[in-house]
Amino acid sequence: MFHHVVLMGFKRALSESDQAFIVRHCELLKSVVPGLIDMRLVANASKRSPELTHAIVAAFADAQAHDFYQTTPEHEALSRFVGDIKTQLVVLDYVV
Repeated sequence: MFHHVVLMGFKRALSESDQAFIVRHCELLKSVVPGLIDMRLVANASKRSPELTHAIVAAFADAQAHDFYQTTPEHEALSRFVGDIKTQLVVLDYVV
């Protein structure tokens, strides 16, 4: 299984509409990307890295599914949205 974690910090607190946009795109991506098992927005509960407030956490069947996900218009739209409001973004990919 291929895991994709995107840790994010933002210029301002995420509004309900910001969160709804991200959640909607996670759900949309699950419907259009074969091999995307789960994808969700989570809030960071740790006090050790307060500048990273949220993460998108995804699990793919394999690296090929992840590679396909990266090319979709839905991923591009989500990336643009996050890119416009982020201050930090850290990506961690790993295979288990």
